[in-house]
Amino acid sequence: MKLSPRQLQYLYYIDLCDGSNRLITDLSERMEVTKGAVSQVLNQYERKGLIQREAGGSVTLTQKAREALTELKEKSLIICSFFQSMPNLTDEQAARSALEYCVCMPWESVEGLAQSLKGKEKLRCVRWDMLDKTPDMTFPFPDGVYEIPFDVYKAHSFELSMGDKGFVKPARMDVKDGKGVITLKAKVIRHQGGTNARFRGKLSSLSCFYDGEFVRIRSEDDEYVIPLYYAMKLSPMPDDTLCATFRIKAETSCVYDMHIHESDIIFRFV
Repeated sequence: MKLSPRQLQYLYYIDLCDGSNRLITDLSERMEVTKGAVSQVLNQYERKGLIQREAGGSVTLTQKAREALTELKEKSLIICSFFQSMPNLTDEQAARSALEYCVCMPWESVEGLAQSLKGKEKLRCVRWDMLDKTPDMTFPFPDGVYEIPFDVYKAHSFELSMGDKGFVKPARMDVKDGKGVITLKAKVIRHQGGTNARFRGKLSSLSCFYDGEFVRIRSEDDEYVIPLYYAMKLSPMPDDTLCATFRIKAETSCVYDMHIHESDIIFRFV
């Protein structure tokens, strides 16, 4: 079934808001149209067999609509990481940009970008620091300012931490006279729980493990500056770049209880 980019966008967000008791409002905000326009679209989609209305008033996609969305969702999820790497884009803006790219660009371009990102993702998702058994290395960086991609994992784990969404990416590294620091900037975390309850919070305290203890990192304007020598390990990656591991302990100001937890930040010097 051939659907227009606009139709695919509507179906994507209907699926994303599945179970919401404020679907028309959500769609109106996401598609930037009036609630009346949303109601008209839903009526059209029901007639075309793309959605079905349940007894309680909720809306779900039909099998026909889900099949049309499958490949779009897969590609959009992959390409979202590309937009998340751009400075000053929130996760929601990155997701919207990825979706618009997928529905508006030639499919050959979408497929090419997705394949390229999948290759990089396979490399990124490996904790090379945990696999590496070589002796510690020295930091071989000349003086300058660098943009450093990074990911936040649960401590001793290959699983990303929720705190991964709590920082602006990439980080900034400043090296002068052979000594360097990495600056992390905190941002608001928005999370939707299993009961569709929405939470938001922000990093309020950060400590970094060094010399046998956690050292409090001072912040200014939501920026946390960590000395490079706090790194627990520097490891080579298969593409001849390096990654550095920092053990952190983070506390978040949030509308619900969130325990202080340890995480590993992996900075990748590409």
